[in-house]
Amino acid sequence: MKKRKVTWRFALIIFVVFVMFISKGIKEHRNDLMREKLYLYLLEEENQSEVFNTAVALNGGKTANTCVYFVSEALRRNNIMIPEYTCNTSQLISELTSIGWTKKGDYEKLGPGDIVFTTDTAGNSDGIPTHTYIFMEWVEEGSYDYAYICDNQANEYGSTYHIRNIKKPDEVDGSTKEAFSFFMRP
Repeated sequence: MKKRKVTWRFALIIFVVFVMFISKGIKEHRNDLMREKLYLYLLEEENQSEVFNTAVALNGGKTANTCVYFVSEALRRNNIMIPEYTCNTSQLISELTSIGWTKKGDYEKLGPGDIVFTTDTAGNSDGIPTHTYIFMEWVEEGSYDYAYICDNQANEYGSTYHIRNIKKPDEVDGSTKEAFSFFMRP
């Protein structure tokens, strides 16, 4: 009788571990699909334009300091519900954290659809990020300096989809662009 109890418990433990493993795999796959959907959505110039125009409208018609509105709107259009009142990087980080997104610090692990945050103006990674954008892909595979990204800075770069230096601060059109600090993904 005792042997049966041990065998039954062992089988139950194996089953629970199996279900947890499968559930984790399904969740990771769903999260990868969510990021891929965002990436594919933003490859379309018309979608970039619609997100930009909505972000500017949410920011009272101003194109400056519209990055959080841009990222949030792109996420909402892909069924990731970020409140419309979200207007700064601290709020966006908090909203993403509240729905289970986590911070990652290794920019070499960036993948399409990840949400990137920069350092603060002094270059500190533990400060309040000055900017956020959506990572699209590396300009050159295996090189981690420059990436294609999507953000609100069309006025400075000529398009919402453009190349940005990831590793170090850069100067674009007379404006300093802070370096990568971390990214978030589900």
